[in-house]
Amino acid sequence: MTDLVCVVDAGTTGIRCALVDDQGEVHAQRSHELVIDHPQPGHAEQSLPAMWEVTVRLLRDIQALAAQAGHRIVALTLATQRASVAGLDRDLRPVTPLVLWMDQRGASELEAMGRSVDAQTYSRISGMPLSTMPALATLAWLRHHTPQAYADCAYFVGVQEWLLHRLAGGPPQVDRSCASWFGLLDLSDGRWSTDLLDAFDLDADRLPALRAATDVAGRLLDEVADTTGLPRRLPVHVGGGDQQCSAAGGGGVRAGAATVNLGTSATMVFPAAVGDAPEVAGFVRAAHVVEDHVSVEGTIPACGSVLRWLRTLLRYGDDEAAYERMSADADAVEPGARGLLFAPTMAGVGTPHWTAASGRMSGLDFAHGPGAVVRAAMEGIALQVRDVLHHLPPALAGSTLTAIGGGARSAVFCQILADVTGRAVEVPAGDPQAAPLRGAAMSAWVGLGRYDNLPQAAGPLLAAGRRHRPDPTTAPVYDALYGRYLDLSGLAAA
Repeated sequence: MTDLVCVVDAGTTGIRCALVDDQGEVHAQRSHELVIDHPQPGHAEQSLPAMWEVTVRLLRDIQALAAQAGHRIVALTLATQRASVAGLDRDLRPVTPLVLWMDQRGASELEAMGRSVDAQTYSRISGMPLSTMPALATLAWLRHHTPQAYADCAYFVGVQEWLLHRLAGGPPQVDRSCASWFGLLDLSDGRWSTDLLDAFDLDADRLPALRAATDVAGRLLDEVADTTGLPRRLPVHVGGGDQQCSAAGGGGVRAGAATVNLGTSATMVFPAAVGDAPEVAGFVRAAHVVEDHVSVEGTIPACGSVLRWLRTLLRYGDDEAAYERMSADADAVEPGARGLLFAPTMAGVGTPHWTAASGRMSGLDFAHGPGAVVRAAMEGIALQVRDVLHHLPPALAGSTLTAIGGGARSAVFCQILADVTGRAVEVPAGDPQAAPLRGAAMSAWVGLGRYDNLPQAAGPLLAAGRRHRPDPTTAPVYDALYGRYLDLSGLAAA
């Protein structure tokens, strides 16, 4: 019998439940897609009750798998999407839908928010830009446009708080890695900022109680245990934000241990101790799942979404081997994609510039086939990673990148990333898409006493499955391509 932690990974496009042992090995998992509603242009919402129904169904399935294999589930924890927010009434029932992190309605409130506190002060305290990224902008919109619903909200919560309440009962609780994305946390002391609460006329009683990712939020409710088959009184640990859990699952728990999550977007996390994380223009600073640490984050808005689009556009099919065929075709094309430059910025330019943009190509001619286009897309994503690294202090960026997420499955993509950035790229052993599951599970194993802290717990996760060293012969090609990318994207003077 193996002791396992059950992880609920509640993202934006779907929910996964998995069983993870104390070495970070995933023994089983099940998943289900979620629906995103777009009631108006720029709006994006989800249903919290529907999310709970999916979670219960997956927990029932995963418990059945554990029982069938003779395993024992000893705890449950979460990795969740961040910056999404909903209002609950005094009985903790939803008053509003869950307004997602990608929702843009809060843009209309930014000017007024800037009059309450200047952008520089706001960023210094919270680590966030004064933008639609933190949930604060959504709260401002709700207050202005739906005043009665806003008044009816006794609590404002994200996905983590909702699921913890439904699993273990009690008032809303949130760990600091998710709390940061409210845009109201004081990073220096890990508490809700009284200065920001006063500036935006918000009551701390309407916000969740702050916890550590390793803490026990409560015990599984009897009715949930009876419905799912999970053990009664199972400890439910708080868990953390999906990107910080992903970083931890890739070993990104110490200063200099940089990770890049090659998912739908690409998120780079650079850990630093509180007080050592510099304020770098255009970068987000959020609390890490590692206590007393900050994750300095860089975002590339379009990564896997670009490759998925090309998979359809170039008719590679939708079977599991489609991306392998794409990688093989890209590998057959020499570095520089035969002169084709593709800036895949269809969702805009992210860190540190944050500018609207469309995708751009340069040098396209009749000699280019699908492989050249795919390679140019991978190189274009890697050039954006290089640009993020260029704007960071070297000590923060480190000398090695750990690649996780679906894109890290491609050895070709990872080698391109190494060649373009000039840094070694390591891919952890096992499935790189399981990083958030591993990171969340290890935080629970710390809470269970198996490890003293997350850096110690990350030890088993550090074994590299692959290591890609930069090929020095490609440096002149990619140095020139980087200059062309900056010109094409209008960033040469940045």
